[in-house]
Amino acid sequence: MKYWFLITILVLQTNAWSHSEHKHESLDGKVITKVVSNRNQQVYVEINNAYLKEVKALFKKSCFNCHSSEINYPWYYKVPGVKQLIDHDTREAKKHLDFSKDFPFLGHGKPLKDLQSISKQLTEGKMPPLRYAIMHRDESLTDVEVQIIQNWIKSSIEKLNNE
Repeated sequence: MKYWFLITILVLQTNAWSHSEHKHESLDGKVITKVVSNRNQQVYVEINNAYLKEVKALFKKSCFNCHSSEINYPWYYKVPGVKQLIDHDTREAKKHLDFSKDFPFLGHGKPLKDLQSISKQLTEGKMPPLRYAIMHRDESLTDVEVQIIQNWIKSSIEKLNNE
C-alpha cells in the first residue's frame, strides 16, 4: 500500500512538472488561466513566432479594426447611429476572435478551431463584411496576402495535430 501511495505522489508530481499555466486577459479584464503541457506551450510559441514574423502585419492592416483593442475609428464614427453600429460590430467580432494578445488568440474556440475558422472565412471571402469593405477598400487583403495567411494556418494546424 505504501508503494502505491509513493507511485501516486510521483505521478502527480511529474504531471505538475509537465504542465504550466497560460494566462490571457479577457475582454472584461478578468484573467483566464489554462493549464497546458510544456510541449503544447512550445508549439504555441513556434506558431506565435511565425505569426509575428509573417502574419500579424497583415491582420493589423485588415482585421485589427474589429478583432482587437487597436481600433482606428473612421471620421464618421461620431455620427449618431453609426457609432452604436460600429461599437456593436466590434464587440461581436471580438467575441468570436480577438487578435489583441497574439497567438493563441482569444476567442470562442480552441486554437485549432480558431485557425480553421480563419481559414474558412478567407476561403469563403466572408471577411470583412460588405458594409465594412465598401468603406475600407484599402484594408482588403490581396490574393498573395491571403495565401501567406493560409500557408501559416496550414503549417500551424500541422504542428497542433502533431503534438
